[in-house]
Amino acid sequence: MFDQMTVPVIAGLTVLGLLFIMAVLAKLFRKAGPHEALIIYGLRGTRIVKGGGTIIYPMIEQCRELSLELMSFDVAPQQSLYTKQGVAVTIEAVAQIKVKSDPESIRTGAEQFLTKRPEQREGLIRLVMEGHLRGIIGQLTVEQIVKEPEMVADRMRSTCADDMNKMGLEVISFTLKEVRDKNEYITNMGRRGRQSPSRPGARRCRNRFAHQASGSGTRPRHQESRVPRNHQARSSAGRQSL
Repeated sequence: MFDQMTVPVIAGLTVLGLLFIMAVLAKLFRKAGPHEALIIYGLRGTRIVKGGGTIIYPMIEQCRELSLELMSFDVAPQQSLYTKQGVAVTIEAVAQIKVKSDPESIRTGAEQFLTKRPEQREGLIRLVMEGHLRGIIGQLTVEQIVKEPEMVADRMRSTCADDMNKMGLEVISFTLKEVRDKNEYITNMGRRGRQSPSRPGARRCRNRFAHQASGSGTRPRHQESRVPRNHQARSSAGRQSL
């Protein structure tokens, strides 16, 4: 009787033990989604897991997530930026940046931003981009900034590349939202652009009017020269009749 009851008990305890071990392993196992990388550090050194999973041993290892998602934020310096012509302009732009996916860049990004909150991370990146934007605007005219925004974006991406690489980042896009100034330079520039140039027909018309005006101005001189001759003719005819 004792033997018959022992077997089910042992089997039940074994099943419970296996379930407990599986639950513990499931709790220790961490998976990395496609949008993040796991940074594991501790007794076994620093490991990076991307697109997979690993077991985190408690008390001897810790794990943090580093987002690989796209970060979008405004780049709008509070102070005016001065162009090549010395015109003060205010610029608002949008930048999209992300941590690069190669292991070296992920390690570099972890060193720079792993313990920082998202707003702190964006603040550091924004300071770097605003500094580069100020330097680029100082090399361009207002006309170039307004009419060639893609050129400004290309310069920003190429200029920021080195500093972004040092932080494990890459600039996906940079777009100008608005360019304005307090002295209405841009508004006057648009007005000048809307003014149509003089047409050849209009010039010919003005020349014709000028010719007519000049002709009318000479006509009285001819009349004045003829009037004395007519008067002299009538005067001589009168004397002969007398």
